[in-house]
Amino acid sequence: MKELIKRTISGIVFCVILISCLFFWKHNPLPYIIVFSFIVCCMVYEYLHFTIGKGKVLLKLLSITASLSIFLIPALLFSVMGGTQETCSSEVSETLPNSVIYYKSAMIFVALFVLCLFLIPLERLFSKENRGLEFAWSSLVYVAVPFATLNVVGFFGYNGWKVASLLILLWAGDVGAYCIGTAFGQGARGHKLMPSVSPKKSWEGVIGSLIFSVIAAVILRYFNLLLPEASYKACTLYALIVSIFAVMGDLVESQLKRRFEVKDSGNIMPGHGGLLDRFDSALFAFPAAAVFYLFYNYLVF
Repeated sequence: MKELIKRTISGIVFCVILISCLFFWKHNPLPYIIVFSFIVCCMVYEYLHFTIGKGKVLLKLLSITASLSIFLIPALLFSVMGGTQETCSSEVSETLPNSVIYYKSAMIFVALFVLCLFLIPLERLFSKENRGLEFAWSSLVYVAVPFATLNVVGFFGYNGWKVASLLILLWAGDVGAYCIGTAFGQGARGHKLMPSVSPKKSWEGVIGSLIFSVIAAVILRYFNLLLPEASYKACTLYALIVSIFAVMGDLVESQLKRRFEVKDSGNIMPGHGGLLDRFDSALFAFPAAAVFYLFYNYLVF
């Protein structure tokens, strides 16, 4: 009972922080940038901690800096643009007073990213342990790039509710997978999804995730929060794509944890584990959502 209460409280606090920073996005993207930068740094650290293990501090620091740069460069540059297609360079100073600061900050992180790309392979020259380089590179692709693509969803229209709605789709899918999977996917009557990777996941849970995600998408569409002025057909397809890729992301992290024999990626969230455990499905869902959103703006559904 205490574990459930602890899990519920930490989950609520986590959701409130995320939704709050996204709620103020239209007026100021800085809270989003700060909160999600912290998330990226924590997730890269967690990933490197259970893949590389202890030590290799310099390599981990370089990887975290490079990953943070990958996320921040588009976030800061989109902030300079004002988040709209119509904003031109002559209007930047009028639409966003901090545009010069954001632009200079972006250029600093470009320089840091390039520097890290050179220093990461050179780290082996100063280390007695010849390990970890492949995980340093993979952390950039596995964690940083998906969060960089999230900027496409949010800044295309300068609306944090689109990111919040995407997170709601993922959370709804998690709830659906748990409820339907627990009720119908366990025991002899259940149909296991990939028992060698995750024994508890079932096809019934996948179906539950799809159903709950679609229901959430329909509700969000009713309030015009998911995709601006999109049809119900487009929102349903969006929810299905996000949910399918979310399942893939969940399985990939389960495989990683099984390979390195860890239960949780961290303990930053009491009762939930690490941030990598909370965003494992998002690491595949964010890029899929970004690609769909870009196509949606040029195709009519």
